[in-house]
Amino acid sequence: MDRRNEVFQRLKPPCVALSQVALTLSAARGDASQLIAKLEDVQKTLQSVASRPASLDSKLADYVFFPLSQVLKVSQRVPIRALELTLQCLAIILEHGWRSQIQPQLAAQVVILCTLMAEENPNGLSSAQTTHELRTNALDCLRHVFESASGSSELRDAMTAESNVPQLGQTISTILDNVLGARSIETQIAASRALQALVTRVATIDIQAGFLPGIVSKLTKLLTPKTAQRRNHEVLVRALESLTHLFRATLGDEITAGLTEDQHASDRARLSRVVDRKWLETAASQLKPAITNILKVRETERDDVKISLAQFCLTVMHCRRTLEDSAPICLETLLILCSEQSDSIITSQVGLLVSQDASVAALLQVTLHDWISSLPTKMQAADEAVKVERIGQISTAYDILVSSGTDTTVVDKMLVDILRDSVAITLQPPRLAQKEADIRPPVQSMELDVHDRKSSTEFHTPLVKYRAQDEVLQTIEKLANSISRHSYKIVSGELSRTMRQSLGETQIATFWLLFNTTQRALEEGTGADEFLVIDNGTHSIASEKLEDLYAFSLDILTDNSEDVADPRLQALALRSLALFSRISGQDFRHELIDALYPVLHSLATPDALLQQDSMTTLNIFASSCGYESVENLIVENVDYLTNAVSLRLNAFDVSPQAPQVLLMMVRLAGPSLLPYLEDTVDSLFAALQDYHGYPLLVELIFRVLSVVAEEGAKMPQLAITDGTKQDLAKYYEDRWQPVTIDGLAAFLHEKVAEEEHITAAEIKETEPHPKRPWKSIDENETEETGSAEDDQRGVDIPDPPPPAPKTYGLLLRISELTQHFLPSASASLRSSLLNLIKTTTPAISRHENSFLPLINTLWPEVVSRLDDTEPYVVATTLDLIAMLCEHAGGFMRTRVQQLWPELQEMYNKTAANIVQSVQPRSHGTGKVKDQHTTAMVPSNTALSLALMRIKATPADYSDTSTRLLWTSLLGAITSIVKHISLAPEMFDHAVEMLAPVLDDDETRAALEAENADAVWLVMLRGGKVSPPTPPQDDTINSTFVQVAG
Repeated sequence: MDRRNEVFQRLKPPCVALSQVALTLSAARGDASQLIAKLEDVQKTLQSVASRPASLDSKLADYVFFPLSQVLKVSQRVPIRALELTLQCLAIILEHGWRSQIQPQLAAQVVILCTLMAEENPNGLSSAQTTHELRTNALDCLRHVFESASGSSELRDAMTAESNVPQLGQTISTILDNVLGARSIETQIAASRALQALVTRVATIDIQAGFLPGIVSKLTKLLTPKTAQRRNHEVLVRALESLTHLFRATLGDEITAGLTEDQHASDRARLSRVVDRKWLETAASQLKPAITNILKVRETERDDVKISLAQFCLTVMHCRRTLEDSAPICLETLLILCSEQSDSIITSQVGLLVSQDASVAALLQVTLHDWISSLPTKMQAADEAVKVERIGQISTAYDILVSSGTDTTVVDKMLVDILRDSVAITLQPPRLAQKEADIRPPVQSMELDVHDRKSSTEFHTPLVKYRAQDEVLQTIEKLANSISRHSYKIVSGELSRTMRQSLGETQIATFWLLFNTTQRALEEGTGADEFLVIDNGTHSIASEKLEDLYAFSLDILTDNSEDVADPRLQALALRSLALFSRISGQDFRHELIDALYPVLHSLATPDALLQQDSMTTLNIFASSCGYESVENLIVENVDYLTNAVSLRLNAFDVSPQAPQVLLMMVRLAGPSLLPYLEDTVDSLFAALQDYHGYPLLVELIFRVLSVVAEEGAKMPQLAITDGTKQDLAKYYEDRWQPVTIDGLAAFLHEKVAEEEHITAAEIKETEPHPKRPWKSIDENETEETGSAEDDQRGVDIPDPPPPAPKTYGLLLRISELTQHFLPSASASLRSSLLNLIKTTTPAISRHENSFLPLINTLWPEVVSRLDDTEPYVVATTLDLIAMLCEHAGGFMRTRVQQLWPELQEMYNKTAANIVQSVQPRSHGTGKVKDQHTTAMVPSNTALSLALMRIKATPADYSDTSTRLLWTSLLGAITSIVKHISLAPEMFDHAVEMLAPVLDDDETRAALEAENADAVWLVMLRGGKVSPPTPPQDDTINSTFVQVAG
């Protein structure tokens, strides 16, 4: 009571003030601005009081309503703002004060008043125009009145009395106009709330049935999507909820069930005077197009709207007696919504409906059959989103049908065929996309390095070639797994029956579906099912199908026909082998003799993705069989791998398969495998002798030998270290050194001492006559000399063996073999052989007595490649010569001296080409003739400028071959200067040739180590260093004057 008194004391002052101002307005003496201020005070006080629960009651509401009624009486003379505030205050006392205790007569008056003020052009106001706020407040008041009626049957009966039906119709029409046509979103929301309250809490079945056509017509326009106007989601939700309630109350099967029985006519009369058979027939015919348009709202992205639409569709499904024609489209919409919603509530409701009603289950089967039949057509469309949606819808419909307990044998077989065709269609490339032809030869494909040997054991998606395929195939895979979870026996039987007979994309699709479903069945069987006694046979069937997949995969990977296997089919075969290995565990070791060789062969494919799959398969093999790594896997099984390779090489097999497998073995196992390959390499040598007329095979075999050489050179015993490089210094200890002042003085002293010694010998006394015969003297001298020679003659020391004899001998034999094929007609083979020698040279140089004879053997063929027609072969030859000079040192001096004129001529031609490419119309300016050649030699200045331009923009001034040849030539000359003692005149030529590139630190360091003064002089002439400045005190000149004086 105290609290109520406190509220009254708070409300009294503003209400009294408002009453006084309202009375003055009645006498036409009031101030409108003062009225607005008093209304704001009342509105704020009411809001403050209403914020506390149960603070207002009906008595306080009556007290507050009195001044408000005074304002409403003079509504024609007050501003719109005053009416807005009045309705806001009225809404508060309706919601928190009167609630369900409002008097029916007062409620009727409020409905009439608010209906008037909610119209777009209300009559009786001071202004001809209304506002959105006024209409919104009026609609809120209507909602509160309707909500109050739900708690008072007396109020509800009074509002729905026959005399009030016309006014109620006017109110409904006004509310619908605001829902559909109001410009303000707040007004639309308020109108939708008011309509929902009226339909659900006030209207009787007769009123609902009577106004159903008008409400449906207006709300259908509201719910039909339009690009010009986007509706608020709350408006859509409340519109759908209102329709749902109307349909359930007037068209539900529970309501219309008795209309077919004549004996319940009296009950019908008491239930409704409007709803009868004729009315239902009329409603069914008129509502079908409306329902079709309403269902289009499913295109919205709002989940709350979709949930409301699903409830509407469920309601229509419960009205099938009347709306039978609309049931199929509503069920289809429900399935679509279920496939889009992650929430399982709607799906559960649909599943319950299907399981309880056989007619709905039959309707679901018809819908699913239609979708399945139309799927191939949709899969041929260009819109990938449409494909994904339809597959998802089929999956949802199938899951609901299975959960209802319906027999799906026919549907399962139909789905398997359709899914196979759908995958085949998806795998076909787009119409505008051309097939990518891989023109790389086998040798080029073997350049792919096996990287990341400890890669993951997870495969990528095997069939995805275009980005658009990924999501489609994932959806198909999900559906296939769902089908196989229920009917794996049927699915696997249908797929395995046609797998070997099908071709092309159809075979790939069949293989892919069977593999995925079998893998899922096996993975589910290895979980909690292992601890269950009950066995449904799925796991045993899946094991049988896996064995079939394993055999089929081996057939694919070992196929030696001329037709190239599809990489996607090979990728699936690799996955099948890996799955079989995982399931078998260490028992798979017995299968390695059949499975390991084809996987290694697939590793040499030009397809990077297939190579990655092969590597992943090997990792799974190693893990399943208990090997620490793939390297151990190869080494432990090297015996039958090498036997298989040698067997193919010795069986007149000219296919590249055996060399490719051997290369991958060496790549994977590294140097540890080489000691086991001696016999296999002999087979390669024999194949070279037998098939030297097959250029591609020869090139392929040498590529394999090159890889063997690369791995062999990595052995620690053959690696070149810093200490090894220091041992090579003995080859060039006698290099020429420039004469210094001290050296010249010492040389003169030696000359003087020698002349003095000769003079002293000449004036020496004559030797006396011999005391014994000359013959005996000669014999004694001979004996003494022989004894001295015997003492000086060393004992023969046997040649020490090379490090790692087996591997070293292998590298030496491979290097020697190259001399017979260097003149080959294949430029790529010539380049490959030169690179092979470059690879083996550092390792072979560790044993001098083998390395130097090898140089003597290979040198003629190597030098002959300087006249090659291919620039990159010449460049590789120059690189090889530079490496030989680095590792052989002084042994190369004579050979370099013989080669020097040719190198000079090559330098002059290359330099002239560079200058000409930069200055094509120079007409010989800046050129001089060399005394050793007839080629025009460009001056260092012109060449330096040309090199600067080429360095700045290489693509504009020279081609790649010229730059490559120039770089290799400079490298060869630098290596010769650095590692070989040259004659002074040859060194001068080298300095002149390298003068344009003295900015390079490595080149300048190599020349300065030989003769720093000569390098400084050349740089001084070229303007790259400044001349020395004489001292300011002129010490030399003053000293000269003193001496002269």
